[in-house]
Amino acid sequence: MKDINELISAYYRKNPSGHYFDHDTLKFFGERVSDMRLLKGTVKVKDVCGEEHEAYCISRLQRKYPGGPRRTYAYFDVETLDDIII
Repeated sequence: MKDINELISAYYRKNPSGHYFDHDTLKFFGERVSDMRLLKGTVKVKDVCGEEHEAYCISRLQRKYPGGPRRTYAYFDVETLDDIII
């Protein structure tokens, strides 16, 4: 993956009914694609069940966070491109 737009395209190819990057979903959380960055390389993360995944990491700015805007990270499995809950 080179950039966030390539990740989004691949996400919708693998998950045609996915809603993670839909305009309304992003708007609800106060996010914009223009504020998202795909970080270089992949990372190994453990999900809430303790399973380890190789993942792409995106940095995103959440504008509607209760304490004010903050930068957070989201992880997507390299093989399935499913969102990994940490």
